[in-house]
Amino acid sequence: MIPSKVTVFLFCVLLLFPITAWAAEEDRQVQDERKIYTVIEFESTFMNRKKEKVLKVLGEPDLKWEHSGKKIWTYRNIIKDQGKFWDQNLLFDFGRVNRMWPTRPTANRGGN
Repeated sequence: MIPSKVTVFLFCVLLLFPITAWAAEEDRQVQDERKIYTVIEFESTFMNRKKEKVLKVLGEPDLKWEHSGKKIWTYRNIIKDQGKFWDQNLLFDFGRVNRMWPTRPTANRGGN
């Protein structure tokens, strides 16, 4: 006969595994559904927008850095141009997007 601790353990594993597998699949779907913008769409949507609006729509940036006292956020593989996915940099001045420029992803970051 199987001891009761083993039975309880097996029951918990069988009960909880489908939930964790379902949650992991849902996380992958969220990543796969990340919107890819054209350059014009991106500029018209985010130029002169507040940081809070950018965060609400795009989420946390992949990289935050500063240049000459201005905050710059980089979102990786967020726009498509010339048949490739590009990174988009946003420069904030007085809490609003003041400037943006795309950069090609480097090979070591797994860009396309």
